[in-house]
Amino acid sequence: MNLCHIITKLELGGAQLSTLHILSRLPKDKYTISLITSSKGMLKPDFRALSHVQCHFLPLLHRPINPLFDLAVFLQIYFILRKDKYSIVHTHSSKAGVIGRWAARLARVPVIMHTVHGWSFNDYQRPLRRKLFIFLERMTAKFTSNIICVSQKDIDTGLKYKIAPEHKFEFIPYGIPIPKFRRSPAGIPEKKRGLGILNDDPVIGMISCLKPQKSPLDFVQASLKIYEQHPRVNFLLVGDGVLRGKCKKLLNGSPLNGRFIFTGWRRDVSEILDVMDVAVLTSKWEGMPISVMEALCKGCPVVATGVGGTPELIKNRVNGFLTQPGSHEEVAAKTLEILSDTNLFHQMKAQAASSIDETFCVDRMTEKTADLYKKMFVSKQDCLDG
Repeated sequence: MNLCHIITKLELGGAQLSTLHILSRLPKDKYTISLITSSKGMLKPDFRALSHVQCHFLPLLHRPINPLFDLAVFLQIYFILRKDKYSIVHTHSSKAGVIGRWAARLARVPVIMHTVHGWSFNDYQRPLRRKLFIFLERMTAKFTSNIICVSQKDIDTGLKYKIAPEHKFEFIPYGIPIPKFRRSPAGIPEKKRGLGILNDDPVIGMISCLKPQKSPLDFVQASLKIYEQHPRVNFLLVGDGVLRGKCKKLLNGSPLNGRFIFTGWRRDVSEILDVMDVAVLTSKWEGMPISVMEALCKGCPVVATGVGGTPELIKNRVNGFLTQPGSHEEVAAKTLEILSDTNLFHQMKAQAASSIDETFCVDRMTEKTADLYKKMFVSKQDCLDG
C-alpha cells in the first residue's frame, strides 16, 4: 500500500507520538510511507530519522487559521497526493484533518482516514466558531472512509453532534511503549538533583504543553494551596508553551522558595515520572491524555480533570481522583488527600500500575491500525472491481 500520513505540527504531544510509533512500526515490506507536515516541531528529527518514510515539510502549514496560507497548503498537499497516487491518506489533528482530507478527495485517493485526537470543537469556543467547526467536521466526514477515535468519549461526541454514522467510527486507544515505562532506573536521587530537587520531600508534577487547553495556571494555583498546608513538597511543570510567562508571573512573590521548577520540554519523561509521587493534569478538554497513561503505567497516582477520555483511565479513589475543570481548590484537596494518607497512596500506586495493560500497548495500537488499513483498502478494491 502507498500510504501518506498528514499532521499539522510535530510538537511533543499525543497525536504526534502515536503517529511516530505507528510509522516506525508498520512493516516496511508492505507499505510505502510518506508524511506531510509543518517544517517546525520538536519531533522533526525523530521523523526524519525514519529512513523508510519520505517526509514533505510545508513551512506554511500552521495551526492558526490563515485563509491565504491555508489555500496555499491545500494546493501543495493536493499536488503531492496527485503526483504520488496514494492508496490511503490518514490525517491527524484538526487543521490537517480538514485540509488534508479535502485535498485527498480532490486527488481521488481511494481510502481517506482520519484520527480524532480530541474534536476541533469544544464548550469553551465562541458559539459561531464552534458551529463552524462542527459543520466542517460533518461535511468532511461525508467522504471520509473511517474515523478513528482514541477514546470512547470522542465517539459518543461524534454521534451526539451527528458528525458521521456509527459504522464509520473505530475505537483504537493510544499505545505507549509499556516496557520502557515499566523500567525504573536506579539513579533516582541523581535524576532529582539534575532537576534541581535537593531534598527527599514528595514531588507533585504535571506534564503538558502550557496552552489554554491544558490550563496550567490551575496547576500553579493548586500548587500554592497545597504548599500552604504541606510546605515540605516539590512541584514540577514539565513542558512549555504560550502560558509559561503567566505561570511564572503568578508565582512572583509566592512563598514556594524555589520548590516550583519549570523544566521546559523534556525527552526523559519516563525517568522524570520515576521521581513523581503524584501526577496532575488540569485540562479543560481532552481526547485521551497520553501523559496520564504514562504516569499510571509508572504506578503514579493521578489527579486530573474528568474531561474527554480521562475517566476511561482514572477511577475515583482507585488509581487517582477526577476533578471538575477550573477547580484548582479541588485539585489541591485531592492531592493533599493522597499525600496525607499513606495507605491510600500505596494502594493507588499498585492500582495505577495494574490499570495500564496490553490494551494500551503501542504494538497493539499499530496492529489494529494496520488491520483497519487492510480492511478499508480491500473493501475499496472490491467496490472498484464490482
